[in-house]
Amino acid sequence: MNGTSSMLLIGVGGSGCAIARGVSRAFGGGLRFAMIDTDASTGELDGDFLLIGGDRLSGRGSGGNIVTAKTAFDDSREAIDNLLEGVRTAVVVTSLGGGTGGGVTCQLARRLADRGIRSLVFATVPFSFEGENRQRSARSVISLVADSADASFFLPLDRLVGETDNMHDAMRRAVDTVASGITLFWRLVEKPGYIKLDPERVRGIVGGAGRGRFAVFGGQGPDRAAEIVEAMAKSEALAGDAPVKSILCGILAGEDLRLSEISRIAEGAKNAFGRNASFEISTVNDEETFAGRISVVIMLFEGNGRGADGETQVSRRTGRRARNILAVGPQGRGRFSNSEPTLLGDEDLDIPTYVRKEINLDY
Repeated sequence: MNGTSSMLLIGVGGSGCAIARGVSRAFGGGLRFAMIDTDASTGELDGDFLLIGGDRLSGRGSGGNIVTAKTAFDDSREAIDNLLEGVRTAVVVTSLGGGTGGGVTCQLARRLADRGIRSLVFATVPFSFEGENRQRSARSVISLVADSADASFFLPLDRLVGETDNMHDAMRRAVDTVASGITLFWRLVEKPGYIKLDPERVRGIVGGAGRGRFAVFGGQGPDRAAEIVEAMAKSEALAGDAPVKSILCGILAGEDLRLSEISRIAEGAKNAFGRNASFEISTVNDEETFAGRISVVIMLFEGNGRGADGETQVSRRTGRRARNILAVGPQGRGRFSNSEPTLLGDEDLDIPTYVRKEINLDY
């Protein structure tokens, strides 16, 4: 196992493992991470790897079947529990739309909750060109992941790349974008500057954070802070209908970071996303990596996740989760939220038909 931190980065499925591996390389060593997959070929590269469903699947993968992936997780529960020893906060990165990413992430988020481990899930949602079957598979598990995780980000891959990218470049850029953002977040925690964000502080922030929006900005030159503030306000990735309950702002820079720049970025985030939202800020001063430039990590949370008592937090007024454009539509399971889903193929039949079929109702 890499490192001794109480925080663990877990990659789930082929794409999730690729992102976790990229974060580890970019971080430069000392990051505690592990990979979980049903496909043995994922473990051929570097990193701590746990193959699940080995006796049942013989390392061939889940074949895109969510139920098969969930069964593989249950078969390997003891090994997964061993992986989680000493962990207080887990950052899970995965890709929805396939079997392992969707099925294992659902079960893992629940297991983390059962063990009292705070969980922060980053899940990519398939490109539109990947087809309706993969999109439907992703939608069928979004609410299950969100209901079990303390905090969750659902990141549509279409929004992470340019329209002119070819398929190969688009896939690589999307993975690199997510990996670089998580790497910067990890630097905030493990290599804090004057304003610290340590693992226990992260644990407190994540508790009850709910669905979130996530983006990274960069700038250099004399107007870099102003440029970042402008980019934040216009960011499509941070746009959403649900009110923001809390903001986490991380600033990574070299020794030339000025107090006026910290203040300008902090005020810009508050003005753009909610003056009444709870606000946390952290800095990293790393001259070797960030000389002459600033990188800013912004996380916005809706505050409807699992609270300190482990129960899902919902709106007192409506009794429902707030909507979030990054979550690709509401997928509430109502009175079935704490039950195993009834699956037909890749569809969760406990979710109302009008939600599964994305039929808009006027109300």
